[in-house]
Amino acid sequence: MKHLYVGKFSHREGFQRVFFIYFLFFSIIITAQTYPETVQLNNVQYESYQTPTGPKPGYLQETTNEFGNKLTRISDAAVFGTTDFNVRHHYSLDEPWNSDGSLIKLAGYPAAILDADTYEFLYWAGIPSSATWSYSEPNIMYGISGNRFVSYDVTTNNRQTIRTFSDYSVIEYGGSKGNMSIDDKYVGLIGRNGSNRTLIVYDVENDVVVATRNIGTAAIGWFSVSQSGQYAVSCYLADGSADDQGMKVFNIDLTNRRHLDDYTKHGDLGIDANGNDVYVTFGDPVTRGNDYYMKMIRLSDGVQTPLFHYTSDYGVWNGHISCRNTSRPGWAYVNEGCCQTVGRKEVFAIKLDGSDMIQRFAYHHTNENTGYAHQAHAVPNRDGSKVMFASNWNNQFTEAHPPSFVVEAPATLGIEENEAVATNHIKVYPNPSRDGMVHIKLNGNIAVKSIQLYDMLGRTIRTEEMVSNEKSLNLSHLPEGVYLLSFQTENNGSVTKRIVLN
Repeated sequence: MKHLYVGKFSHREGFQRVFFIYFLFFSIIITAQTYPETVQLNNVQYESYQTPTGPKPGYLQETTNEFGNKLTRISDAAVFGTTDFNVRHHYSLDEPWNSDGSLIKLAGYPAAILDADTYEFLYWAGIPSSATWSYSEPNIMYGISGNRFVSYDVTTNNRQTIRTFSDYSVIEYGGSKGNMSIDDKYVGLIGRNGSNRTLIVYDVENDVVVATRNIGTAAIGWFSVSQSGQYAVSCYLADGSADDQGMKVFNIDLTNRRHLDDYTKHGDLGIDANGNDVYVTFGDPVTRGNDYYMKMIRLSDGVQTPLFHYTSDYGVWNGHISCRNTSRPGWAYVNEGCCQTVGRKEVFAIKLDGSDMIQRFAYHHTNENTGYAHQAHAVPNRDGSKVMFASNWNNQFTEAHPPSFVVEAPATLGIEENEAVATNHIKVYPNPSRDGMVHIKLNGNIAVKSIQLYDMLGRTIRTEEMVSNEKSLNLSHLPEGVYLLSFQTENNGSVTKRIVLN
């Protein structure tokens, strides 16, 4: 199996420069997406939370929520034939959408696979433990089976062992909270022999163990690599600054170990508005004393930036944070559950630049006191235009596990096409392409004038006219990697799709 990666960088500054170009280029792409209005946090008028009235939302019935956004319940215990974990998604650090946004994975073994456009149930998939979607191959997941790191093809139900870690009786994929670098290259694993644990950084593409570090019997919560693949981060179960407390960060080869934070609250590894690897989490006693209820910590040097400055009442104290919006760096997605605040029981995105700009998606309306399985665990799709959360809808769903919902801002079609709609009218296949041939087919009422092909640095590689509803591109001369096809429509709008050549 080939494993795709965009490239390696020998210097942090070089990576940040290229990643910032990547970030700016994606900011062009996401103008074709629809997001809630961006507002300054302290300009939001405080209102007490109100429980929902009326019946609970019906399965696959689209409704409009309190913020004017579209809300759809995407799972149902009766339809799925289970009241188990399978009716909801897994967690805020586990991306449910596959790399091209066509499929959704819910939780459990087997896992329900849904059509990501219609949200209809497709089939059950016998996924491996801790399975996460590949960033580049839409049908592939990576996971664990005993002491083996495996790939899994969701269309064929075929597992392939990538490496057996014979020095350990069991390996864990980051403690069930891990993620690979966004080039599918590095992964953080935990090897176990009894109660003895070893941190492992594994290079998937080259099938090389980059480094290991034995931590003995220390109680560790999770271990993962940063999105850029430059850093590895460990989070112990206990707060503090001792060797087996708080959070530690390493270079990707597990050298240059340094203390990152005393606190181990919920958070996620993301990218800030300047292209830096950061950890985004809830605040600590110091930040809360200054009315900041979130913070981000730069992995390169530990510099902290306070976020969510809120003086009207108590701020966000509890909930989950997700930075799985890997195609929309510079934002984090939050769900809150405990406090009398603008964020109580709310799902929102916050910009990672200290400006306190937020986008409000929904109230999740779940009673988290019912139990852990009823927590919202909000997680965005890759471009951050949709957010999934679980909810018992103020205890109206009484099963052991509540269903999942998806919320998104309504489409606003006009001079510029909305990609969430237009994507149904432009089909690009196969994706990924293994022989370099890419076919384009237009459906519906969209009319395309021309096509531009870009690399991930924003450089124009090729421009083609679109004179009919079908076209084929021979890209076999290009190196393996990720590219962008930008379709210019006749009403001067644009739609951009990512393609993979491998």
